Amino acid sequence: MRILAFSDTHGRLPNLDPTGIDRLMIAGNIRPPGLRSFAEENHWLENFFFHWLEALGLPTYWVLGEHDDFTDLYPFTCYESMYEVVRLPSNLTYDVGDVFDDVLLFSGYPPLASQSSEDEDYEGTEDYLRFLTDECQENSPEIWLTHCPPWGVCDGPAEDKTHAGSRVILEAIKIKQPRLVICGRIPNGAGLGRIGRTEVYNVSIQDQEGPWNGQPVIIEI
Repeated sequence: MRILAFSDTHGRLPNLDPTGIDRLMIAGNIRPPGLRSFAEENHWLENFFFHWLEALGLPTYWVLGEHDDFTDLYPFTCYESMYEVVRLPSNLTYDVGDVFDDVLLFSGYPPLASQSSEDEDYEGTEDYLRFLTDECQENSPEIWLTHCPPWGVCDGPAEDKTHAGSRVILEAIKIKQPRLVICGRIPNGAGLGRIGRTEVYNVSIQDQEGPWNGQPVIIEI
């Protein structure tokens, strides 16, 4: 299987060649900066992002990043009676915190993506770890797609020498040992790491304020 993966494009849609690619995986932060209304969000999603996905024709998995605050993607919000939820392309599965096919999708943000200190205690952390480990006992997927990288692996460090990954995700990977974890969020953590048998790919290719830092990654498994 050949996977094409990227994250953190912040509105830019790469010119991709789908030839020989089996799946596209997007690890979050694709929303353009400066969208100020639901109408602008809908317009970009339906006329740019979704149109681009449909033209590629690849089975696509997408998790949300901290900048992907697309209100109309959430039919369970209070806006349901006021705004029409956007139509998702038939080839797109997006972040719902569950297993689809052989892929576990979860954003890991918030609060897990900010879990950079052993002293920090976030409400719901134990439940989230239980979900990542216990809930997938019968169907433990070999591929995980998350916006946040695990703590200490492909997560920096930042200029202040701290790491910005998730300790919960790190612990879950150690327990479950999936074959592949695809993540993003931290451009200076881009690259390949390993936790036991698990290969961790940070596929971030653009900082929010900066130019392209790389190219979408092709992963073969």
